Amino acid sequence: MKVALPFVAWAALLTVLAAVLWVWSSDHVPPAIFTAAASVAWCVGLYALLRPFPRAVRRAPDLSLASGLVALAIAMLLLSALVGEWLLLIGGGALVAGLVWLARELRAERRVR
Repeated sequence: MKVALPFVAWAALLTVLAAVLWVWSSDHVPPAIFTAAASVAWCVGLYALLRPFPRAVRRAPDLSLASGLVALAIAMLLLSALVGEWLLLIGGGALVAGLVWLARELRAERRVR
């Protein structure tokens, strides 16, 4: 169940975006691309949901929110070249917070070993 959650969430987001594009877009190419991407994401999500995964004991966490925060912060830093200095400051703060959080996760993982 945990494995399929990101795929199903992404598929739901793409489905909503495709539906909005079909309603408001006069061109048929972008909605068709979003619809195709949503159908592929739904297929992958349903496969991950229905496939039996082995129940192996792992020490590593299933999800790391810190790495996601670091990735989001890097995206904010790149986007700040277009948007402005305010996003640069927010992205820099998020990057520092994400790296500190990631360091704490790695240190806690070493303690478990």
